[in-house]
Amino acid sequence: MRQSCRGLGLLHSQRGAVLPLIAFLIVVMLGLAAFAVDIGYILVTKQQLQNAADACVLAGAGALILMDEPTKTAEVEARVVDMASRHKAGDDESVYIVPAEDIIMDGYKLTVHTRKLKSRGNGLPLFFAKILRMPLADVEAKAAVLLTPTSSACCVKPWSVPDKWDDDTTIPGHEDWRNNNVWNGEEFEDSNDNRLYDPGEMFTDENGNGVYDSEVYDRALSQANEAGYIPSLPPDGHIGEQVMLKIGSEGDRLAPSFFNPIVLPWPEEYEDEGGTGADAYRDAIAKCNPMVIEQNQTVEVSSEPGRMVGPTVQGTKIVMEGDPTAFWNEEIDNVDHTEGGNIGVSTRIVLVPVFDPRMWPMPGRMTEQKGNAIVITKIVAFFLEDLDKDVITARVTKAPVSCIKGTQPGGGESFTWTYQMVE
Repeated sequence: MRQSCRGLGLLHSQRGAVLPLIAFLIVVMLGLAAFAVDIGYILVTKQQLQNAADACVLAGAGALILMDEPTKTAEVEARVVDMASRHKAGDDESVYIVPAEDIIMDGYKLTVHTRKLKSRGNGLPLFFAKILRMPLADVEAKAAVLLTPTSSACCVKPWSVPDKWDDDTTIPGHEDWRNNNVWNGEEFEDSNDNRLYDPGEMFTDENGNGVYDSEVYDRALSQANEAGYIPSLPPDGHIGEQVMLKIGSEGDRLAPSFFNPIVLPWPEEYEDEGGTGADAYRDAIAKCNPMVIEQNQTVEVSSEPGRMVGPTVQGTKIVMEGDPTAFWNEEIDNVDHTEGGNIGVSTRIVLVPVFDPRMWPMPGRMTEQKGNAIVITKIVAFFLEDLDKDVITARVTKAPVSCIKGTQPGGGESFTWTYQMVE
């Protein structure tokens, strides 16, 4: 009994020792909580900087491919700085960019750093770490994008124009072929139904020289962007050239009943889209057809018969009214805006297939030519400049493709390009 009382007294004598321990633990827990608040603030700010870097690098990517020096660098920097100013990070209402340090252009790779640094005077102020003499923290993020050319595209519009070919060279005995805006070749017997003359096939030797004569067109060179429509400025390329995407006059059409509208396939899951007729054609202009059209393979499509005046006007107006202030600025050979906006960017830039000019949509033009069809060579970007009744005038340009991954770095050799985030 005496021993039990002694133990109980010893317990009572140590009661006061617990209070300092509890107080110490409370201080530690508050310190950890304070530390967690600062760490959380840093992580939130880093994510805000990352979001800004991602947006900035995508904003600058367009100028990287659409512009040429000496204006390219300035335009890339202007787009990046503008986009950064729209993003909040920590205690700053906008992200501060130092172009010389934060924007790196290496060929077709663009890297953007977003930073809050003590050395710049915009370090992130902390709440509790200042007690430990750490009032500010360095926080930064970066993003990089690599531009790549594409060999295919989606959202292709239902028009098609002939690719460029040599219509200037005079062929003896066929002087009337020169500059007549139609690809010309002597009649031949298409024994394998490929719609092209192959050595050994019978042909009509109209000028008596013993060889098959035709104007020169090389589809492979065109698909390599070394011939046909070329994605560079004149005199070597065709950026800025005016093209009639949709013909309205009987005198302008290059084949009977063909005013440049075509029918492109839609994916099977789009049961209510596609087909022929006015409604389908109008919707194909106004909407984005997700079907991928390959540039490096032959794709046959059937020409839409008739002038299609009403649906052409209706569908094209929807597209053009999406960016009413856009115009083609001949001083910079690019799309510009009367009320501000990024150069080279517009919803009025559309993707259109160009076809092999040796295969006009004209039944019977060559002895064994089959059907009223065209064969797509590649995809070219056009800016819809003007709509006069059902006649559409456009300018050759370049455009990004969002649904396709590129294959090789470098987008300057293509009318269409895409990007991939690499950092």
